[in-house]
Amino acid sequence: MIKLLLADIDGTLTEQNGLISLDAVRALRELRRRGVHVALSTGRSVFEAYTLSKFLGFSEFGISENGGVIFYKEPLNVKVFGDLGDALQAFDLLAKEIPGIKVSQRFPRLTEVLLERNFDISLAKRILEEKYPRAKILDSGVMYHLSSVGINKGVATRYLRESLGLKPEEVASVGDSEVDVPMFAESGYSFMINNGFLDQNAIKGAGNVKLTPYSGPGGLMYSLEWLIENGLVP
Repeated sequence: MIKLLLADIDGTLTEQNGLISLDAVRALRELRRRGVHVALSTGRSVFEAYTLSKFLGFSEFGISENGGVIFYKEPLNVKVFGDLGDALQAFDLLAKEIPGIKVSQRFPRLTEVLLERNFDISLAKRILEEKYPRAKILDSGVMYHLSSVGINKGVATRYLRESLGLKPEEVASVGDSEVDVPMFAESGYSFMINNGFLDQNAIKGAGNVKLTPYSGPGGLMYSLEWLIENGLVP
């Protein structure tokens, strides 16, 4: 039985216009009513993730900054992974090497530097691998994220799972980009939202991952229905 479900926000819980799907929220609340822990797992800052979780009814805990921070019931009651210093140094390096690189002016972050998607990320990856391997850069489909190597949604998922005394087969997760793949690897049941531009190689090695036939919240709804139909929800 599934006892914990983790859901990404952007591209998973939201429509193409960025609005939260109320149908998807109702479905997640129904899972919560049935006794399943429901938590958001997002690349957004802890302040955004907590606020949204609070209003949606899932504020018991959640994962933010792509696994860099776990919050518990309050935005300042957190478990922090990674080192903001790595992201800051990586940005200083990339800013000297890549013209026009720009920090995204969004909420403050505890473990990441958020960048606009206005440059070649493959070039940035090569530079970091050669000159500053302590940091990495990933594409969430919304922004580029600079953070410490070894910190990801999988690390945070494993920490939460072990804290709750759960086995991998008692965890399900839903996401839509490469930043979600480590989370899939720590979940017994995983669903990659079909966004139409997914590189199939991205989910290799992530365990039993199902590609949904629908995009956005439709893919999330499909995932929840699949779990219910297969008797995996109480």
